[in-house]
Amino acid sequence: MVSKKTAIPGFYKKTPDERLDMISDIAKLDESDKTALRAGLDMKTADNLVENAIGTFTLPLGVATNFRINGRDYAIPMAIEEPSVIAAASAGAKATDDIAVSGAGSRVIGQIQVLNPDGDAVAKVSSKKDTIYDAANKVLSKHMSIVKISCVSLDADPPMLKVEIVIDTGEAMGANAVNTVCEGVAPVIRDITGGRVLLRILSNAVPDVVRAKAYFKTDDDTAKGIVAAYGFALADKFRAVTHNKGIMNGIAAVATATGQDTRAIEAAAHMHAAESGAYGPLSRWDLQDGVLRGELSVPIRVGTVGGLTTHHSTAAACLKMLGNPTSKELAGIMASVGLCQNFAALRALSTDGIQKGHMKLHARRL
Repeated sequence: MVSKKTAIPGFYKKTPDERLDMISDIAKLDESDKTALRAGLDMKTADNLVENAIGTFTLPLGVATNFRINGRDYAIPMAIEEPSVIAAASAGAKATDDIAVSGAGSRVIGQIQVLNPDGDAVAKVSSKKDTIYDAANKVLSKHMSIVKISCVSLDADPPMLKVEIVIDTGEAMGANAVNTVCEGVAPVIRDITGGRVLLRILSNAVPDVVRAKAYFKTDDDTAKGIVAAYGFALADKFRAVTHNKGIMNGIAAVATATGQDTRAIEAAAHMHAAESGAYGPLSRWDLQDGVLRGELSVPIRVGTVGGLTTHHSTAAACLKMLGNPTSKELAGIMASVGLCQNFAALRALSTDGIQKGHMKLHARRL
């Protein structure tokens, strides 16, 4: 027998202090965590994080409720200034019993650009992979491993090729580690290819795609309207941009709350949206035996150790609120929020219109 979701009735009616106490009880947060969720970033930390710091910029931190992902209930922290996003995500999650998540990974691509290489440079790299492996492993961080090394010629002027080193970075996002490897093996690549090494940096393209799927409860007319709204995004790139922006409202808000690189996540998502050669929607909607089914496929690479999660106590407390997920679990949580966000937006658009609920919440802050 499937258990019911953990309910938080009337959560939005509570005061901020009451909400914090309720979430702290559910997520087993201690007083230091509660303080971190309210304290924000101190100036000393801010000055260490960026150049020329003069202050900090804060965003509201809210909690999306009603989420069950792969059989587990979550209260999900979201940092965002737009009034209706958290409400929409919670409403979308309420309309489904469980969200099935699969995929995700921890691979990061490092790229080395070589200009004017020898004519047989690709073959030379292939024959010297062991040498490249040895050079990379000398500077590779612990708990990370090299997945593969490849080399291809590019149709460009001047003649160039790219050497790619795919690294499993584990629980870390791994940007600095991958860049260190690229720079560390550059002299070896130069000697092997006979060319000039120029760029040595990771790619924010993500080779692993996370998928979130769910069946949503709604009436027949609304379900058909949502499928038709999806068809609009499928047929028109201008609509697809706004369709995907709504999805990223949810994903980026969770990413911000947990100290992730939102710009990298956005860039990878929009590349994926154009992978067919034409920009299109990240989600898909259809009817299966009369039941509305949604699926979101999006490349998300996040980290749960190092980076801002180490330096920002609020981000660390938000990860604790989520049960200290692995990087793959966190990617799945983000995709689930994006899917529910998309459902709520399409439901509103295809029925009463987006402004009714949005402006009601917007009016409150005015």
